[in-house]
Amino acid sequence: MQNESFIRCTGCGSALTKDEIALHKKLINRGAAEHLCIRCLAAHFSVGVDSLYDKIKQFRLTGCTLFEEDKKPRYLGVDYGDVRTGIAISDETNILANALGCIKEEWAPKLTEKIKEYIVSYDITDVVLGDPVNMNGSRGPRSEKAHALAELIKTVCGVNVILYDERLTTVSAHNYLSESNIRGKKRKETVDKLAAEIILQAFLDSVPKKTL
Repeated sequence: MQNESFIRCTGCGSALTKDEIALHKKLINRGAAEHLCIRCLAAHFSVGVDSLYDKIKQFRLTGCTLFEEDKKPRYLGVDYGDVRTGIAISDETNILANALGCIKEEWAPKLTEKIKEYIVSYDITDVVLGDPVNMNGSRGPRSEKAHALAELIKTVCGVNVILYDERLTTVSAHNYLSESNIRGKKRKETVDKLAAEIILQAFLDSVPKKTL
């Protein structure tokens, strides 16, 4: 076994840094048999060095696997509200969206941690977050809040976040609940997760199935 204080890259022969040695230890669970420097590791995964550093940063923040080769995407729909945030999830085929629940939390950092629980539990790769732009397409205060939450989710959870135009989504949810004669407290609890389902379903319908 090589002395950890002086290990050479099996690709180019350069001496590995302490960070590169530590990274290799984490990649052993992925079946990595070779010690590779950052440049050779980037070439191995067919990504740029900058992209590799981004993934390393995400790995350190979340503890998630660095690279998920050939992993099928799984989407989480989020309808961000001032008091309640609706959550929906795609089925395993990424054809249908299903309402999952509702988070009652106003503080964005704590809300993000609760969203992360869904991401970890359901092995989510992408979050589809409703973007409440104005009817003329401009961004107002609510849209700015959604964009800020998107950045927070990316940083804390280490997943891709897709901002999706949610104009009229809540209206559609209320119309459906009115037709279903759902009233009172149950209506308030249902409308947000239904809005999340509508947002996610619209996204799934808009993406060619071969890319899902």
